[in-house]
Amino acid sequence: MLILWRTFLISLCCFAVIICYPHYADGALTIMFTWAVVAFFIMLILTIVSRVILLGKSHIFNSLFDIALVIVFLYILLNIFPLLDGKTPYMRLKKKIYPTTQEIETGLENLGLTKKKEALEQLQNSIDTITNDLKQVKTLIKQEHKD
Repeated sequence: MLILWRTFLISLCCFAVIICYPHYADGALTIMFTWAVVAFFIMLILTIVSRVILLGKSHIFNSLFDIALVIVFLYILLNIFPLLDGKTPYMRLKKKIYPTTQEIETGLENLGLTKKKEALEQLQNSIDTITNDLKQVKTLIKQEHKD
């Protein structure tokens, strides 16, 4: 169960970077996936080693290990993840250039976690049309029954 939790942490870090920095260069996802696999195996080996030397049974050690895993994984990922402008997210953060709301929305749209505004407007128009049609049918049914 601990391995699944740590795998979830690694995946969560990857998704966070993809969402916050959606304008990445070609091959960036391959780099991210490769680093995630390498980090998974490193985490797996360290988890097994900590279990063997009985440190892995301590909840405090496991919590500190998880925090260290996330920090180290994000640090390396932010340093190697290439963006379209030739910089890395770490370089942008160092210059105090943080992800904007628009970038985060674009990242969420790229992953399909939010619908694009045009699609939402089209859906709303369809709902309005159906609602109007239903109102017309109701009035026609009421008129039919009056006669």
